[in-house]
Amino acid sequence: MDYTWSRQIAGRRAVYVSDAVALAADPEDLTYFRKQVNRWMAGFCQNVRLHLGRLLVHKPLLALWVLLALFEILTAPLWWASPFVLSATTGASPPVAFAWWAGVDLLLTLPPLVYAARRRGLPLCGVLVNIPCAYATKAVNVVYAWKALVVELLLVPLRLARGLTVYEKGRADAPPGRGAVVAAS
Repeated sequence: MDYTWSRQIAGRRAVYVSDAVALAADPEDLTYFRKQVNRWMAGFCQNVRLHLGRLLVHKPLLALWVLLALFEILTAPLWWASPFVLSATTGASPPVAFAWWAGVDLLLTLPPLVYAARRRGLPLCGVLVNIPCAYATKAVNVVYAWKALVVELLLVPLRLARGLTVYEKGRADAPPGRGAVVAAS
């Protein structure tokens, strides 16, 4: 992200390569998963801190997408709390409020999943049966995105934290405690 945004700010173009393949090793356990999500979220917020001003000037459309991602991070807790707020403010029973929330959320979640399944030739039933995993992942992402937001965009500029300085690659194929460590600039 740092390299790509830096090159785009410098006037280079990013191009979409439809047949590109990125091999990944999924985390084997929660420790590696936690490291991976923390690294992704902290890296994103660190790049926002480092590049957003120049993106606004040189790549306004990319800056708009970055700002929308930040907006999503900021509003996600409100979305997750909305069944409780709906129940408390409208007098709707908690199960009814949750059903409305889940229905709306599924309307937003299903189209991209169906599209991706068809595009990748995956069995639709296999994708749909894993929807609960998407919600677990969303919850973890919200926690680590907020942590990254507070640390990288608030505490680091105030010099109250160092932020992401060590890039520990929590890969599943590395022996426990021996993830690849690369210093971040």
